[in-house]
Amino acid sequence: MNRAELKSTAKEQLRGRWGLAIITVLVSNLIINSYNMFKGVDFVIEISENLTLTLNLISLIFGGVVSTGLSKFLLNFTTNREVPKFADLFSQFKIFFKALGLFILMGIAIILGTLFFIIPGIIVALMFSQAFYILAENPNKGIFECLEESSNLMHGYKWELFVLQLSFIGWELLAVLTFGIASLWINPYQKVTEANFYLKLKYNI
Repeated sequence: MNRAELKSTAKEQLRGRWGLAIITVLVSNLIINSYNMFKGVDFVIEISENLTLTLNLISLIFGGVVSTGLSKFLLNFTTNREVPKFADLFSQFKIFFKALGLFILMGIAIILGTLFFIIPGIIVALMFSQAFYILAENPNKGIFECLEESSNLMHGYKWELFVLQLSFIGWELLAVLTFGIASLWINPYQKVTEANFYLKLKYNI
């Protein structure tokens, strides 16, 4: 799979639509990774135990449904099947419990893999990385069906996705140097690129 082509396609898709992508990905990150994002400023503002618990609960409860909504948005953004909208982010509450179950099971699997060693955890994360795209496209599929299909899709492609993700390290360093400001553009760029990876993997488009 051609990484340069995936990135070039993502840049073309983002042209003229950066604002929509930035706000949608930013809000999704605030919900899915709320604790980690606030922890980054812990050296400036002491985060209380109550706030920590609240942020963790927000991530746990809404992480699944927002991850599915973000996948829906990214698929619309990259294929124009439907007009991509910010509201896509919150469009999957009809399968709230299924998305929650998928989010929790993936988290448990990754944690268990990491307990043995960091590499098994990474492999598990890569293996199940396409599950939310699958659920967003097929809301009638069960949790284990999504995990199994993701595992099948990623057979022989885990290394390619890993290298694709590694290729953004330079951009991540830029985000650090700009105190996170550059990440407003980098995160949507990476998300759209990864959505194109899924489409190439499943439909060869």
